Amino acid sequence: MNNTIQRKLGSGLVWAALLPVLSTGLLSSVAFAQPDRVAGLPQDSVARASDATSQTLSIEGAKQLLEKTNAKADDLTYRPALWDWTSPATVKRDGEQLAQTPPTTSPTAQEVPAAEPQEQGDILDEVSVTATRRLTRARDTTATTYAIKKEDFQKQGAVTVTDALQLVPGFIGQPSLGGIRNAAGNFLRGFDDQRFQVLKDGLPLQRSSNNRTDIARFQTDDLERIEVVTGGATLRYGSGAVGGVINLITETPKGPPKLTLGYQVGSYGFSKYLAKYGGGDDTFSYNLIFSSQVAFNDYPFGFTLPNSAQFYGPNDVVTGSTDPNVPDGTSLYGFLKPELGPPLKVQGIADSAFNASDVYSGKLTFKPDPTNKLTFRVSQQNSRNAGNGPGSYGFGTCFGGGTLGVNETLVNVGTRFLPIAPNGSELSCETQRYIANTRTNLIALPYSFNTTSSGQPLPGPGQAYPAEQAIGTIDGFQVTSQGQTEVALQWDYEITPTASLNSFIYYFNFKGDADRAPFYSLGTNYLTQFGFPAVVPVATIFGAIGQPYFEGRKLVAETVLNWQFSAGGNLQFGANVTEDRTIQSRFNARDIFDPSIKVNNFSFFDQAITRSSAFLITDISFSDLVKTNLGLRYTYSTQFGAVLTPAAGLRITPTNWISLRGNWSYVFNAPSLSDLFVASGVFRPNPFLQPESGVTWDIGADFTPVQNVGIRATYFNTYLDGAIGTFVFPNPEGTAPRFLQQQRNLDSRYASGIEFTADWQATPEVSFRAVWTNSDVRQYGNVNSITGLLYLYGFQDPNIPFNNVVVAATYANKGLTATLLARYDSGKRRAGLEEFVPAWATLDFNVEIPVTPFFILTGNVFNLTDTQYEYVSGVPAPGTTFRVGGRFEIGG
Repeated sequence: MNNTIQRKLGSGLVWAALLPVLSTGLLSSVAFAQPDRVAGLPQDSVARASDATSQTLSIEGAKQLLEKTNAKADDLTYRPALWDWTSPATVKRDGEQLAQTPPTTSPTAQEVPAAEPQEQGDILDEVSVTATRRLTRARDTTATTYAIKKEDFQKQGAVTVTDALQLVPGFIGQPSLGGIRNAAGNFLRGFDDQRFQVLKDGLPLQRSSNNRTDIARFQTDDLERIEVVTGGATLRYGSGAVGGVINLITETPKGPPKLTLGYQVGSYGFSKYLAKYGGGDDTFSYNLIFSSQVAFNDYPFGFTLPNSAQFYGPNDVVTGSTDPNVPDGTSLYGFLKPELGPPLKVQGIADSAFNASDVYSGKLTFKPDPTNKLTFRVSQQNSRNAGNGPGSYGFGTCFGGGTLGVNETLVNVGTRFLPIAPNGSELSCETQRYIANTRTNLIALPYSFNTTSSGQPLPGPGQAYPAEQAIGTIDGFQVTSQGQTEVALQWDYEITPTASLNSFIYYFNFKGDADRAPFYSLGTNYLTQFGFPAVVPVATIFGAIGQPYFEGRKLVAETVLNWQFSAGGNLQFGANVTEDRTIQSRFNARDIFDPSIKVNNFSFFDQAITRSSAFLITDISFSDLVKTNLGLRYTYSTQFGAVLTPAAGLRITPTNWISLRGNWSYVFNAPSLSDLFVASGVFRPNPFLQPESGVTWDIGADFTPVQNVGIRATYFNTYLDGAIGTFVFPNPEGTAPRFLQQQRNLDSRYASGIEFTADWQATPEVSFRAVWTNSDVRQYGNVNSITGLLYLYGFQDPNIPFNNVVVAATYANKGLTATLLARYDSGKRRAGLEEFVPAWATLDFNVEIPVTPFFILTGNVFNLTDTQYEYVSGVPAPGTTFRVGGRFEIGG
């Protein structure tokens, strides 16, 4: 049975088993309807309303009836049973204020207007813009879409987008720690930020140089909501939308001018300043924002590695050799013994996780007449952060391939590193051996040292920790300074009541430079035993900084025509032109395809790629029962030629409480300019890279058994062929750096799983949300077995747990909010073997208290239980942290 048939059969069986269980549970939960508000009213009022009519009457209808008969309508005012914080303020569930049928034409995709007060809708009445690039209710689209609103940010204590996205199923992200760089640490449906798109008001935030976004850098201060479409979105958004799309929708203030001033201070050097001023009306609105955030993140940590590596001493030599390449007497000093040491407790203070960021942004919206609307937005973010934090404070020592052929561990040191038997033969490393990351351990190979730099004996050969403290760097404490500029002009034109044109031109620039301390010191005799000093120039160890300067420029122009050709039919035709340009410095490299070509030190290169695309999409509502969409996108690139990406979706709503949906899409992801052309430091270019391509599909159901309960369940399946990965190989020149890297189309990537979310508005003041993501994500292809190898294909991605659960409980009443947020992670696989990091769970508490009409006190306690855990292998998360602050809101 081939892989495709297995995938289809597996998904069918999963869905067949899942649907009856969910349906049964939902049918039994119908009794949990929204409480009858009449029960809390004065008895005589109820009697008067009952006598007035023999039909079932709503509260609003009863009020109107009583007013006409000169009765006391105020008697029907709802009085909540819970503690009255001056007066109740209902926590609006998703879609409550957006339950209206969306307009037939396509207004700007940057804002979701609030509806006039009306009857509350359910989760399928939520209006979004990201799924179809126009205002559309969930019940009218096939896509799986989730929304997190500004109120949710505040309830979570979220200061970055990564924080806010914890309540979105399918998203897995490392702790943002106040905005730290955690590239490749965020995943959507099993794909990293090179393979899902991040947009702001529908415009791309992917960098031209490496296709990444570092989504944890983005703060929530200027956002009204975040919409997430999980699953392939290449049809509407082009290359890179394999895992889906995250759209950051900025605020468009309405009403009198409002000034907001905020300040927060917290554990481990966290501080945040905010100043915001905005207002306007339907003709003109403005929003000006400044925010500044600093987090040193020098938190204490502790975690335990499952074992400790053991090394031969200076007097150990090969005896009884049968290999002519490894004669008796060959030194074994610093090489791995077959034996495993006891578990290793690693403790210390995080030293590679600091970050600082200033953001200046402005947005102006002008509507000179009923048919035209212009939006101008500009943003500048300046930041400085540890180069690769939060880094790994422990790692495995084994690496390399099998044990056949020449003994590479002893003969060609650095090609691979496996345990050695006393007779000099290589042994397999089915169980990884661990050490703490220290200044010496980071650079040593073999681990041939046994004393401190001052001559004090270590616990054993190669045991640098704890004489040297654990560190979190892998690049010699490199620090990066970055600047990000966004300038966008959007024009929305209503041609006729049934046709509109939405266009934009957009410039995005991301640039930065890197530096580090000039010297690197060791606390062991790794260098001094050979007569070298313990303090050496950092470039001697790590080489020159590979990219001391980089700049990426993106220029995008797009126009989309929306035409409602019938009462239930909409046609969308769009054209897009994107130019990605990168300007980077490069240092001391040789062309991998022609080693005779040497790149001049610190020369610059300037490369650009242009992609042009056109797409045609039809969305048809045959009735309330059946909705469908079908489309095709054509993309032409100056680098790789043409790609066609079709997609289709179907939604069937057999009853008013269940709606079934399914989507299929062809997806692709273009290689980045850096992967294609950068030759610098340890990196080598590969101009022959081809786009990754594959298919994604999902099936799901939305349940609304009662108005205040909403449940969504989705099974997804994606494969991506020609997945681009890092190929590491010894430097053919035999000089530093010892190993080189190149991106290649190595294999395929497979991701499948279940997304589940449940929302329950128990009372107007109390709400609950539960999110569960089950993910099975793995590489497969060239090597499908780990026998004799340390490259694990066909095993779970080490950055993604099988199960991730988040549960939030919120009380909100007249500005007072209190939220408990629980998280569970089943543990991620340790890189290089089948062992997993221990599962962990944490509990957060967030509160906002309105002290006066103008001042709100905020407080957050994260990880209440002070759980010490590894977020991924070797990367510790902080224990209990605190934040306290306040927010002045004047005007509005």
